[in-house]
Amino acid sequence: MRYEKTVNVCELIENSSLAKIMKKGLFLNELNIRLQRLFPAQYQGLYQVADINENELILEVTNATVRQALLFHQQELLNLVRHDYPTITKLKFIINPEFAYS
Repeated sequence: MRYEKTVNVCELIENSSLAKIMKKGLFLNELNIRLQRLFPAQYQGLYQVADINENELILEVTNATVRQALLFHQQELLNLVRHDYPTITKLKFIINPEFAYS
């Protein structure tokens, strides 16, 4: 048996790929909840945060009608998002017909 340095299990779990994925998932969920409060009420439940990177927020929408409505208000929505996340310069809307917000 080869000698290996003992590693703290908590440290191993915190630095694992799964932990990073879980942290990002929790962050996206919190961001989604925050946006549901910020964005106009008529669109509530018709979109969700899909991803975020350094300058782009990607939202899934239920259909093309919702996408067009959000695109119409894109600058206004972007200003709301930039209040908390100033690095975001673009909103991207992806249609997902299977998306059903619960």
